[in-house]
Amino acid sequence: MSSRFKHSLLDLKTFEKSSIDQLFAVADKIAQDKRTTVPFTGQTVALLFFESSTRTRMSFETACVRLGSYPLRFDGKSGTSIEKGESLVDTVLNVNAMDPSVLVIRCGDNLDLQLLANKVKSPIINAGWGKRGHPTQALLDAYTIRQSLGTCEKQKVLIVGDVVHSRVAASHLELARMLNYEVAFCGPASFIPAQFQGRVFGTLSEGLKWCTVAMALRVQTERHQSESALDNYSEQFGFTAKSLADLSSKALILHPGPINHGTEMDEDVLNDGRCRVLQQVSNGVFIRQALIRRALMEDQA
Repeated sequence: MSSRFKHSLLDLKTFEKSSIDQLFAVADKIAQDKRTTVPFTGQTVALLFFESSTRTRMSFETACVRLGSYPLRFDGKSGTSIEKGESLVDTVLNVNAMDPSVLVIRCGDNLDLQLLANKVKSPIINAGWGKRGHPTQALLDAYTIRQSLGTCEKQKVLIVGDVVHSRVAASHLELARMLNYEVAFCGPASFIPAQFQGRVFGTLSEGLKWCTVAMALRVQTERHQSESALDNYSEQFGFTAKSLADLSSKALILHPGPINHGTEMDEDVLNDGRCRVLQQVSNGVFIRQALIRRALMEDQA
């Protein structure tokens, strides 16, 4: 096993609460003075995005630049040796041979980050791994909740929509155990994982009356074989001015993006005083900057 395996962030199952508290404290300092950077001159961070992304990729790239490290960006397959038949594993191993300080990887379920972490010497940060997890997104969501409500503890987080395909939801289930908040799901029956043993609301109204944080998920139309799953979805589960009347005035509205306006959320919801969608994006830079800083400092230790 790599000597730097412990510095990787593949999931949140073994991430300690003390580490999360420290991460949030560093993010607080970064947020207070966005121009403050730590000189990591000569350090490189490889951003290997085998799946498309806007917020996650650009926030990692922004984080690298603010820290003084250089982001090596790899987007998709076009123009790379993958088009010639090179496997994703070989691609990662070859990039790792260039000795980047950190590997940030976004991929599907066809790449096993756990196995890769045993083969490479650079720590790996999971930037979205198939349906398995998206730990940095869950962390920035929790940071946003803490920032707005004072604490994550005992919050009631309602995740609405395409949970069965959501790596964000998977990571929240892991994080909730450590930060002591409750997660409940709401959506069409086919959108809820059969193995989930927690609270499930059959109607959006019931869920919104219960929760302190309402998070809508993108309906991943590319993963649904039939469009029948979307029949009346907006009317039943969409966040609209009308449906959000059931949500407490002190609650939060979140969405990890991208948003399908008119499906899971109406565009005017962004103007709702409870909405923190763009704040999530800003916080994503702070959290990812804190994570990369942590990896780079440990690399120098």
